[in-house]
Amino acid sequence: MSAVTRWLGLVGVALRRTATKATSTAPRQTAVSVFGVAIAVALMLVVTATGLGLVQGTTVRGDSVDYWVVPEGGGASTMVVSTESVQLGGVHQKAAELNDNEQVEYASPVQISVLQVQAGGKSKYVLGVGIVPDPKLDRVAGLPTAPLAPGDPHYANGSYNGTWTGQAVLSQGAADSLGVNRSANISVSGAISGSSSRDLRVTAVRSAAVSSGLSGMPVMLVHLSELQTITGAASGDLADQILVQSDAGGLASSLEDRFPGANAVTRSGFTAQKSVSAELPLAMGVAALLIAVVVGTLFVATTQGLQVEADSEQLATLTAIGFSRRARATVLVVQALALTVVGGALGVVLAYLATALTNWAAMQAIAPIPIATFHPLLVAYGLGVSVVIGLLVAPYLLAMEGRTQGVTEVIR
Repeated sequence: MSAVTRWLGLVGVALRRTATKATSTAPRQTAVSVFGVAIAVALMLVVTATGLGLVQGTTVRGDSVDYWVVPEGGGASTMVVSTESVQLGGVHQKAAELNDNEQVEYASPVQISVLQVQAGGKSKYVLGVGIVPDPKLDRVAGLPTAPLAPGDPHYANGSYNGTWTGQAVLSQGAADSLGVNRSANISVSGAISGSSSRDLRVTAVRSAAVSSGLSGMPVMLVHLSELQTITGAASGDLADQILVQSDAGGLASSLEDRFPGANAVTRSGFTAQKSVSAELPLAMGVAALLIAVVVGTLFVATTQGLQVEADSEQLATLTAIGFSRRARATVLVVQALALTVVGGALGVVLAYLATALTNWAAMQAIAPIPIATFHPLLVAYGLGVSVVIGLLVAPYLLAMEGRTQGVTEVIR
């Protein structure tokens, strides 16, 4: 008999023993082992998926914008929800000063806020993005600015009593969520107290560009002054950042000198800063991994260790019919791996369902976009961790097998 045939035979024996235990001889212990691993893996994957969702949040930007002027300490944060973070003041005047600079092709302030939108009896939360449209600014937040009238007429040099355009560009995700199309009328109010409700008209529905990181998400693009009026940010002319389009190199230091207390972030700088902001999600993922491995290992080791002791007669019988120490070890290791892999697969399914439920609950409550991202690689990650748990349990099971009664004691 070849070595391969022998090993395949041992694996077959181990799998049949596992199936028998799960269905007849020890269903309760087997279920505890499987569900222990499943719960540990599921929790780990949900935490990791949430971390991925945090990391994938991006600063809203136009495709051709080269600099972002952001408040000090407020740059490159995630966009899961809009919060009472540090903002820039007097942004219309600051953007006008930048547009007078020959090195700047175009600059526009941007405000980001969670809005409650009502249409056709439906009420949904949408990520509102306010800008000053211009033909030079192609897209912001993945949506085209062309459907909005150029300029910011309602601002009216700071009086905020100019023409109310009421124009809004909706992402396909927002339109589908609200059940509206182009030319639909919607009522918009801020998601925080103190905001006012105003009526807008949908001038276009577009799919958000994939590069924005907001593809498929509920996003609405409006004039800056109108969003400021709705959210109460008109007092102080507040915005979260200023987008600056320029081909000039070394403009960052000039922008920071012009705006004390603000940082100017370039494309490459944004990428680097974003990696720093990923430290917390990374720490969350590592902690979840360690907890999953420890909890899963303890569950399987406890239940299967007791089972090995209870199976002393069967193990002695295997010894009597010619199973070597190595063969018995192979059977035990394969059994442990079979249980943990099944538990890992169940954990992946539970994690996927839990992630979907978490995103749904968050979007119903406060978040305009999903807060967790279940990447397909998480399937392999969960199964890989379950294999690690099985391998960590194996030495303990082998030690327990070595302490069981020998053939002579069992026969007596």
